[in-house]
Amino acid sequence: MVKVKKRSEVLQEFDKAKLKKSLKKAGAKEEHATKVSNKIEDKVKEGTSTVEIREWCLILLSPLDAKAVRAYQEYKKSKK
Repeated sequence: MVKVKKRSEVLQEFDKAKLKKSLKKAGAKEEHATKVSNKIEDKVKEGTSTVEIREWCLILLSPLDAKAVRAYQEYKKSKK
């Protein structure tokens, strides 16, 4: 399993289900969360940072649902 680097510099296994859940909590539709999390899973390499993953999510979600992008940005800000 691929490990990603969290802000704390700790390495943690990439969890596509966790990513999808966070997208849905931010308001993304099921189909959009699935599409984005699948694409991210294909891009993630050992040591990819969670900051990069967040940026990719915003880019990939943008053409699908602008409202969900804004909500995801706010959701992630509140989790810091």
